[in-house]
Amino acid sequence: MDIYDAEPYGKTNWNSFVRQNYPPVGAFMQTWEWGEFQKALGRKVERYIIADSPDGNRLRAAFTLVYHALPLGNRYGYVPRGPVIAHHPYRSGYEAEILNHIRAWARLRLGHLSFMRLEPPVAANALDGSRGNFRIPPYYVQPRRNLVIPLGGNTEEITALFHPTTRSNIKRAERRGVSADILPYTGDPELTLFFAMARDTIGRNGGRNAYPNPAYFRALIQNLSPLTAISDPSVLSLGIFRASCKGRPAAIHFVLFFGETATYLFGASYNETLPSKAVTYLHWFALQEAKKRGFRHYDLGGIDEERWPTLTQFKRQFRGEEFQYIGNLDIPLQPMLYKTYNLIQKIRKSR
Repeated sequence: MDIYDAEPYGKTNWNSFVRQNYPPVGAFMQTWEWGEFQKALGRKVERYIIADSPDGNRLRAAFTLVYHALPLGNRYGYVPRGPVIAHHPYRSGYEAEILNHIRAWARLRLGHLSFMRLEPPVAANALDGSRGNFRIPPYYVQPRRNLVIPLGGNTEEITALFHPTTRSNIKRAERRGVSADILPYTGDPELTLFFAMARDTIGRNGGRNAYPNPAYFRALIQNLSPLTAISDPSVLSLGIFRASCKGRPAAIHFVLFFGETATYLFGASYNETLPSKAVTYLHWFALQEAKKRGFRHYDLGGIDEERWPTLTQFKRQFRGEEFQYIGNLDIPLQPMLYKTYNLIQKIRKSR
């Protein structure tokens, strides 16, 4: 087997492989469309497959490599929630073999980068005795854990799993005149509304801004297919969900759809409408929309008791399943630059 440029392999084949072999959490970050979105943000993107031949014969893995800038013209390569490794349930050590193959290839081919960062969706014990071949930083890029609501059964069976407070808040929202819809977005009007809500949300968080810049959201809208125009689970699509309270906008959520999972990406809401429980209701509305479209999971996104204690408590009241993977695996390619980068990161996180 070897590592080949995936561009000739094509979008349809790529997304099909990701869809068939990815766990419920994070698959969208390795879709073809997410790579195009990263390009729109000004980042260099390369796609690779691990197979017996360039046409994908006996395809074993695939990964999108996104270049990120560092000071003084340096760069590192990041594989968000990847590589995607083909299912091979009867062979021990298969995942470690793939990861070590990428390591050897990177050391040979990517010497122009400071380091390569993998983020494989595998269990912590997947590397077995190979952990020493990688550097494992004491922090994550993506959240440490995600909380996912299974969409099997009917709506009554799904809500039966919720905490009583969550069930009560959904009913309370209905009594207080909350409704929801999917925006047939064009761009600026929806974003202007969302940014206004985001200012309120940032204020509630003590001024801490967890949102990307406006260019990120504009690129998201311009590069992903709207959910209102497509229902193909092999295509990454974006739904912008709006909750209103008595006809006035209350909250907006961005939700991605791919494979078997709908993934909550970002949300914001007005302070004055918080008592209406519009945020809880909007998750409930998006969850039901995902189920109607045949999706099997609704990913509420990251949870972390230390970084987001209130948000984590809110999400856990939906009582979904928690997923945690091994985290980041770094491959230093220029050891001194890598050491300097980690020292700077350590100082930043200690402030």
